[in-house]
Amino acid sequence: MKRNFSFPVLNLLFLTLVTTIITGCYGPMPTRDELATAYPDVEQGSSRSENTEVLCPYVRMLERAGLFDEELSGKPTMELITESVTSAAQTFGCATLECGTVAKQVSSGQGLAGVDIGQLHLADGVAHECGLTFVDGGTVVDEGVRQATLDSLALLADEDGHLVYLDIEAVKAEVCASQGLNISTAGLTEIKLIYAYLGGVDRGYVLHSDIVRLFNAELPETITTSWINAVLLSKVQ
Repeated sequence: MKRNFSFPVLNLLFLTLVTTIITGCYGPMPTRDELATAYPDVEQGSSRSENTEVLCPYVRMLERAGLFDEELSGKPTMELITESVTSAAQTFGCATLECGTVAKQVSSGQGLAGVDIGQLHLADGVAHECGLTFVDGGTVVDEGVRQATLDSLALLADEDGHLVYLDIEAVKAEVCASQGLNISTAGLTEIKLIYAYLGGVDRGYVLHSDIVRLFNAELPETITTSWINAVLLSKVQ
């Protein structure tokens, strides 16, 4: 069975002290306004389309932002050097230690020298089922699945469009149950990343509208004020 990659798998057993020291060297976390100014192609209404072959919404946003354009120009595949993926992820707020490790895991799982962002579903040991935006065994974003997930989340949101982590977990569990599966470690990390990146740890909730944006490779209105790392993910609950 093909397994599909959504969000990257982070090892939550990283020593938090080491993570804190390393991420502290990056300087301030980029703000939403800074990213929007520097990368207008990920704003709503952009004329640049998302690439639905990139299953991970975070990586799809990086691709849409144009961060890989120069390296991929003229290539028959979407294979990038691992360092390019790590650097792009850091640009949008993911700590190098974690995202660099994940990029190496994906590269190893794909059996490549680099990372093919158009073939993330082939990353053995990292890819997983129960996609929130693609069909079971699918290799591209499926609009019907994406909308069904967003509709399920909308039903759980309060009148202000707020969702807590358990809401997202419940929808993920429903998708897995429909496939006769339980949420895997990779799948659990996926939803923690969604919640953390959209400011859930900062505010105690995320906006449904921001999940809509992220799933469509658009820059959310709210992103976390902290670097995405093991420390932040350990606070998701």
